[in-house]
Amino acid sequence: MSDKAIQPRPASNQVAELMEQTAVTEIVEAVRQLPIMKTEDVKFLQENAEHLTTVITKTQMWRTDTQKLSIINDITCPTAHAKFHQSILEQKVQFDQAMYLAKDFELKKIEVEELELDIEELGDTPRDELMRRKLNIELKFKQYELKNMQTAMKYRMDEVKGWQAIEEELLKNMRDAGMDEEDIWTKGSGDAQSMFMAAMSNLQSLPTATDTAERTNLISADHFTYTQAKKNGTLDKYKKLLTSSQLNSLEWLEKHIGVSN
Repeated sequence: MSDKAIQPRPASNQVAELMEQTAVTEIVEAVRQLPIMKTEDVKFLQENAEHLTTVITKTQMWRTDTQKLSIINDITCPTAHAKFHQSILEQKVQFDQAMYLAKDFELKKIEVEELELDIEELGDTPRDELMRRKLNIELKFKQYELKNMQTAMKYRMDEVKGWQAIEEELLKNMRDAGMDEEDIWTKGSGDAQSMFMAAMSNLQSLPTATDTAERTNLISADHFTYTQAKKNGTLDKYKKLLTSSQLNSLEWLEKHIGVSN
């Protein structure tokens, strides 16, 4: 399918990045008070807070647009229908995780508010001062976690929107080809064809397969999809869709396994 369906995503806005930098600065300040880190290392973090903020906000989470397309490649997903159902599966996973992340974000905000109240309610005793130090460290780390969750949500939604763009192109292609909505949205309606074509592609690796189990799996998958196509009366239709390499696999299968009988 064409890469043109994938549109570049907008970068994080400046306000969000400023909030991230503030979070990084605060977490560095919290760590500075702990003896685990050397003075020169704390200084390094302080001097490079802006760069570290960029690393945190710009480091790619999950898949790029190119990686999305690689998942629905022509070998494992040889038909538009197969590509579509893999795409909506990927999108559902990302959407579900975005919803869980939204819930966790709100719960984390409540934890921050609880900590702030706990700190306000402390007195002036030495033990209260010790508890104040402890709660302030926890507070800064939770605020840092909130900023990371905001960044994660951006990338989760990039995934949801990226798969949507792919799905819309595939839907158009299937509708233009005359496929009705019921068949489009029913995974089983296209499984036989896509499995047949994928099996014929995979069989091309048989000459280099040295493991007996691998060879058996390759042959059995082809045998199954072939016999199903013949049983359903769709074999001739599928043959017309095969590439020359896939046709070679089919010829080998019919010659050596005897499935044509």
